[in-house]
Amino acid sequence: MKNLARPLILLILGILTVLLLLRLGEVDISPQTLRQIQPGYLLIAIVIHYSGFVVRGLRWQALLKNLGYRLGYIYTTALLLSGWFISALVPARLGDVARLAILKRDHQVGLAPGLASVATERALDILAILGLTIVAALWALPGRTPVWVWQIVGGGAILFGLALITLLTIPKLEDWLTNLLTWPLYRTTVRFGFELLSHIRQLGQRPGLLLALFLQSLYIWLCDILLMYFAFLSLGELVPLSVTAFTSMVVDLAAAVPLIPGAVGQFEGTALGLLRLFSVPPQQSSLMILLNRFISFWSFIVVSGLITYLFGFAQTINIKTLRQKQILLSEN
Repeated sequence: MKNLARPLILLILGILTVLLLLRLGEVDISPQTLRQIQPGYLLIAIVIHYSGFVVRGLRWQALLKNLGYRLGYIYTTALLLSGWFISALVPARLGDVARLAILKRDHQVGLAPGLASVATERALDILAILGLTIVAALWALPGRTPVWVWQIVGGGAILFGLALITLLTIPKLEDWLTNLLTWPLYRTTVRFGFELLSHIRQLGQRPGLLLALFLQSLYIWLCDILLMYFAFLSLGELVPLSVTAFTSMVVDLAAAVPLIPGAVGQFEGTALGLLRLFSVPPQQSSLMILLNRFISFWSFIVVSGLITYLFGFAQTINIKTLRQKQILLSEN
């Protein structure tokens, strides 16, 4: 029952969010409403969304390969999807911990290189989202972009810059920081931190690789823009690509730190508010958000959950076991 509690709570929150969207958009779910959905455009939206995960698998495989671990594409992508499945159900990005634990179990991938691959993924995602947000803001709202958008982008850019400066300068302080205190736990932690930085720097020494990975990251987040665009088209609503680009990227920034798993409610509320800025009819906005989330979240839970089960990763759903693995990895 404990394992079912979180999915059940998430399902209840999802149902409440759907009901709120239907109410706010004054949407009448009827055969007539459903008949207005054009399945061709909806199918394109589905293919685009899942193609992003095809590229995510390629990206992670390339990262691991350049850290010295040659893993099969199918295994790598299946494990990545399983990690996303767990993160969709529980907070604190425990799906990433699951990926690292299974890599350690199946292929003896150390915690530091595994974590370096995940951290690089995150850095590339942030850089791609920030870049696309700037382009979308200038495109959709030339000269009248809300100040808070630039504040979010600026804050993200500052944090990214500080991380880059730290990555470049702190290795010179390794001996001093390691010997600063004599506590065994402190020294072990510092040494692990520098080992992690060393693996990240190893990836940074391949500019050609980083460029290819960044282009893949741009495609991954362009999939979110096109998903929204074609979801609107499936409803017969031609919303400018600039509007879907701006809305998608700002929503992704807002949901970067989900308050609850899957950013349920957080995603929907932000998207609905942004689309009102562009005078998109509330009914069409609400329907588009429902279709978008059906594809990107609810159907994804089913697909990724099935993959998690078929590839034998299902035991990672046990959060208590997962946290125990996290401790064991840290000790090693």
